[in-house]
Amino acid sequence: MKKLLKAILSPFLPDAHDRPVPPHMTEEEFNTAVLVEQVGLMKRRNSAILLTRLFLCAGFVVICWDQIGGWVACLWLAFILMHSLAGLKSADDFFNTPDQAKVMSFWKLRSLQMVLVSGLSIGFAGYYFMLPQNPFEQMILLSLITTLAIGSGIMYACWLPAFWTFMPLVLLPAIIKLLIIHEASLFMASLWLILLAVLLAYFSVRLNDIFTVSIYRNLERDYLMEQLVHQRQAAELAKEAAELAIVSKTRFFAAANHDLRQPLQAMGIFISLLASQVPASAKPLVENLSKACGLVSNLVDQILILSKLDSGSIKVNPAQFNIDELLAELEAEFTPVAQAKHIALRVSSASVIISADYQLLSRIIRNLVGNAIRYTNSGTIFLRAKIARNHSLIISVADTGAGIGKDEVKNIFKEYFRGSSGYNSKEGFGLGLSIVHKITDLLGYKISLRSRKGKGSIFRIDIPLGINILPALSAKREKPSRNIVSLKGKRILFIEDDPLIRSSLVALLESWDAEIKIAEHYDAELAAETVLSKPIDLILTDFNLGPGQMTGLQAILRIRSAVGSRIPAIIMTAVPSEIVMRQYEEETEELNYSETTSNLTDLPMILQKPITLEEINRDIYKLLQTGPELKEVS
Repeated sequence: MKKLLKAILSPFLPDAHDRPVPPHMTEEEFNTAVLVEQVGLMKRRNSAILLTRLFLCAGFVVICWDQIGGWVACLWLAFILMHSLAGLKSADDFFNTPDQAKVMSFWKLRSLQMVLVSGLSIGFAGYYFMLPQNPFEQMILLSLITTLAIGSGIMYACWLPAFWTFMPLVLLPAIIKLLIIHEASLFMASLWLILLAVLLAYFSVRLNDIFTVSIYRNLERDYLMEQLVHQRQAAELAKEAAELAIVSKTRFFAAANHDLRQPLQAMGIFISLLASQVPASAKPLVENLSKACGLVSNLVDQILILSKLDSGSIKVNPAQFNIDELLAELEAEFTPVAQAKHIALRVSSASVIISADYQLLSRIIRNLVGNAIRYTNSGTIFLRAKIARNHSLIISVADTGAGIGKDEVKNIFKEYFRGSSGYNSKEGFGLGLSIVHKITDLLGYKISLRSRKGKGSIFRIDIPLGINILPALSAKREKPSRNIVSLKGKRILFIEDDPLIRSSLVALLESWDAEIKIAEHYDAELAAETVLSKPIDLILTDFNLGPGQMTGLQAILRIRSAVGSRIPAIIMTAVPSEIVMRQYEEETEELNYSETTSNLTDLPMILQKPITLEEINRDIYKLLQTGPELKEVS
């Protein structure tokens, strides 16, 4: 029986709202806050409902004056007017109360009294003005009661005590009077009012559930906003502290740059050599070690470049180059990575000469392509370069990966923001796109993003070229190879003062069958040996070769001068490339630029540590490819 009764009454009972009480409130305070919101919501609608009710009642008196005329109708309408004014005054007083929660018991009682009087005034009309044998007046009165019941029911639904007080007082008198008159047509009208009461009860309870959930959420939102304000204030204080410390931080990273990159470079090379020598059973361990080393290396590299961007210490060094060469280099670098994840990498280029900073533009595209591969599990990644109608070069990176949600797009270029896709993939540090954004700002490029969650993303870089666009001769793009090229028969002079780096690179170069001549620094003895020994095919050197010693750049220029030929050279260094460039400008500033001198002082290739063995092999091959043909060995 109880179950049956519960099943019958359940549509007319509000749902239980199991909402957690905010941490800053007790349960009693929370319930009072909910009550304040419910009564406030009812009173906010009070003005429109009361004025509408007054207008409808006045219209009823005017239309049915001949049937209900007399002093009773005038008094009733005057009472409605006075009650409406009192209701407006009550609502105004409520919202002007400084602390409503403290006097909520008073407002709860007063609001129920106002609702009670309002219901009695309408119920009185339904009983007193329901005249027998007067269908026209009955129809107008029933329309008035129905309209007021529906309109007021919606208003009072936000606070159910008001609804249960008002609705019976409005409908029951009319139903009773219709049953007393005892006419067949009016019996159907009484059934309609009963049905209306049931429907209003059901929908009002459901509306109350919606209102209550909305109130819960508003309270939670207000609490979260308050917490957000506190957190923002704390963040601003932290920002001020960070700005005060930015100079010391920049100095620290500048000092740590060399010391961090050097061991990472050696570690990466040793792990690569180890991978080719361990048995198959140990391969997974070496792969995990290589992955961990790569993550640390990537993090160090991103933090260092980010610190330099924040401090404004990066200098832009524009030079003319074919964009096709840059995309071919990136294709060769990322094709093996994409193939390892069974993803297709498609590259198409505009084959045009542009003037830009090669290293910075390369980092922008490299970060975008790396992100695309990281967050794509299947499909294709497209890297395209094309000339737009506004004389700009558009470089786009499109993927079919996880995509970025609309609510995450506004934060995607912020430092350490990874988004849901980043957390799900458990890769990355949230720095790559912030670096991209800072570099594009530095270079004056425009970056845009289009993305759909679960469908993929398109990053687009807009590089202004002006009206003088230099087309490059188109050449057939060779399919990038992931194989290491043998250096057999090539003599390399390697200058490095760090024993760890020296031993790792010597082992690496010898594994490629190169003949290595080793030196810790440049001196007259090395110059003499270089002149008298067999010709050298390549000079590979660090930039810093110890205190009191010439730099690697100075060593290259002096060896070339001693030998009398332009020996291809690579500077592998952990110091910023702009430092190397500054010294190069100083070394060549006052030289007489004859054809011979220009050849001997040609700028060496600068590689930033840490660098992978594939990149080392590729760049050596690039400088030596004019000689005897080199063969792939793996």
